[in-house]
Amino acid sequence: MYGVVTWVLKRIFKLLGLIFFIIFLTHPVMATTKFLVFCYHDVPIKPSSKHDVSLNIFVRQMEYLKTHGYHVISPKDILAAASEQKKLPEKSVLLTFDDAYLSFYNYVYPVLKIYNYPAVLSVVSSWIEKKPDYVGHKELMSWKQIKEVTNSGLVFLASHTHDLHKGVIYTPQGNIGPATSTFIYNQKTKSYENKISFRKRIKNDLKKSIEIIKEKTGVTPVILTWPYGEFNEIALEEAKKLGFKIMLMLGDGYAELNQLDRIRRNVITNEMGLVGFIERIKEGFKTDERIRAVQIDLDLIVNPTSFKESEYNLGLLIERLLKLGVNTVFIQAFCDKDGSGNIKSVYFQNHILPVEMDFLAYAVHRIMLQNIKVYVWMPVLSFELPNEKLNESLKIKEFKNGEIKTTTSWYRRLSPFAEESLRLIKCLYEDLAAHVRFHGVLFQDDAYLTDFEDFHPEAIKFYQKELKIKNISEIFENEIIKQKWTQLKIKILDNFTKELEKIVKKYRPNAKFARNIYSRVIFEPESKEWFCQDFNTFLKNYDYTAIMAYPQMENIYGMKKIRNWLLFLVNQTKKYSKNLDKCIFKIQTYDWSKNKWIKEKQFKKELRILLSLGVKHIGYYPDNIYEDKPNVEKVATITSGKYFPFKIK
Repeated sequence: MYGVVTWVLKRIFKLLGLIFFIIFLTHPVMATTKFLVFCYHDVPIKPSSKHDVSLNIFVRQMEYLKTHGYHVISPKDILAAASEQKKLPEKSVLLTFDDAYLSFYNYVYPVLKIYNYPAVLSVVSSWIEKKPDYVGHKELMSWKQIKEVTNSGLVFLASHTHDLHKGVIYTPQGNIGPATSTFIYNQKTKSYENKISFRKRIKNDLKKSIEIIKEKTGVTPVILTWPYGEFNEIALEEAKKLGFKIMLMLGDGYAELNQLDRIRRNVITNEMGLVGFIERIKEGFKTDERIRAVQIDLDLIVNPTSFKESEYNLGLLIERLLKLGVNTVFIQAFCDKDGSGNIKSVYFQNHILPVEMDFLAYAVHRIMLQNIKVYVWMPVLSFELPNEKLNESLKIKEFKNGEIKTTTSWYRRLSPFAEESLRLIKCLYEDLAAHVRFHGVLFQDDAYLTDFEDFHPEAIKFYQKELKIKNISEIFENEIIKQKWTQLKIKILDNFTKELEKIVKKYRPNAKFARNIYSRVIFEPESKEWFCQDFNTFLKNYDYTAIMAYPQMENIYGMKKIRNWLLFLVNQTKKYSKNLDKCIFKIQTYDWSKNKWIKEKQFKKELRILLSLGVKHIGYYPDNIYEDKPNVEKVATITSGKYFPFKIK
């Protein structure tokens, strides 16, 4: 049967070859710096798991590439293009196959030879040595077969690690995370793996993988495929030291020549079929994500004295999230039960603040299992350090009535100008990223400075140097200096969050970042001075800007007034961001000034107004699982990502 299939494919290929020879003579090939990468796993006759692609569909997909002008390139082409020795043609595609299933040798390899398509084969060396139980019934290639396909010149070997294609325990509760990006939690010693141990574990494994592959095939791999697409900067550093030049991960969209250490690969599934494959390839495998989010207070879930009760509450929350149908959750990473906004403890292991309960990683893990994206919600500056003297010395200072004193604002923040503030908060964020798996970070609305702040000693030194002033009173006496002063403070706050982003990305390279912004900043130009926030810089610096579209907080009541207020807010936002792709509009569900919940009918109307105005991403805050506020049955049709823009009931 396979001989007939091969004969037919050869005949088709010869016929199409003449056609394409003529086409390419009349249409010059354009160069590009980006290319699509496809990630296949098992390619059997009949699929048995979600990542399988049937041979029938695979052949049709290869035929589509051939008949529609796509250029299947090799890793050598990519490296040559990256070093400017050659150019990649438009519509370039790299084929990759993970895990070295026997189907690659039996079915994929013959097809590749017919089409003369190069491909990457990723090998988990320990699996070939001795197949582990968790691989299941699937058969793997032998070293002899791997060497044979490699010697063909079409197949390029990649290390898929030696024994890191597995999960490891990373929370006290026993959650399992990818071994290549996760710090192991030792349940016997009740301690976390440190950076040194993690680095050594990664280095030793990759080194062993290289040695075995070279011994068995004669090839020293320069391509590394991260299991599950997971890695961190520490693992990346070790991989580069060992000579890996191309590193493959997972992710939608195009790969770029200037990022060979994190090449996105689009996972191909049988469910996609040929039609889905064609649709996705035409749109560059981009996803039109429309965020439907809820912001959750973990304080309502956690009882620090009872894990059992906390776990039960978390179960109630997850059940509620599924009923709401949201696809994104902003979850509180800190403890703020008194509602002061000034944070003394957190819900994750760290070296800076007391741990209320090491529960965040567990909660995030369970929510993520429901196919919900999770952003951890964190303050930027409003922390209360255990060392009272140090804490007071680092606080933001305000200048009023000719006197400098510690800020009297709602948030008693640490000064962003103080180097020690940055060091301590970076350490806190580093611990967060090292021990908690998440999709992103939502920066709290505490990253502001009023028009009377900050006059911390280190800030004053900075102003004297940058503004060329001797006395701080000059700031208020000269309007030009005052405007420059405001811009300096805006820049400092933005740079502060960028430093936090860098440390997070060391452990979560694919993390996205959102930052809360007050609605006044968008439609009242003078408020830039009051908050030291600039909407333009938000759109530039962050993946998303979470606009606090809280009409009741702005003392706007009555549906007609609220409608006009929201219309004005959206129209002003469009002046900065026409398609609103990077804006999440958050609606309040509780009226803090009147201490009562906003009726669901009102809440739904506000969201519908936003959606009718072209808003893509919506969310709300707060939520209460015990009071069923807002009522799930009444709001699920608009909060659910299943319905677009909403379902009328």
